[in-house]
Amino acid sequence: MAEIVIRTGKPESIMPVLDSAIRNQLKLLKTSINRTKSRISSFEQKYNMSTEQFMQKIREGMDNDNLDFVEWIGETKILKRLEDSAPTLEEVLKEITRLKR
Repeated sequence: MAEIVIRTGKPESIMPVLDSAIRNQLKLLKTSINRTKSRISSFEQKYNMSTEQFMQKIREGMDNDNLDFVEWIGETKILKRLEDSAPTLEEVLKEITRLKR
């Protein structure tokens, strides 16, 4: 696990600020995840296939010149990055909560 050191003259005042900032970031992240999932869902409905099926067809050489396909691929990559970020922020928030006790 990485370690972050913050030096301040008032250590008790930094915890609420960090807690609030991480909670806000998590809220924004979850909103972005939901928005991205909604966009992906609209592509799945429009083309009547799951993202997994779509990505398999792309890997097999399906033409991806369609703008929707380019966006679908992009949204899928964005979702992966967003979902990969959430556990890290949640872990930091747990540590902040533990330290506030």
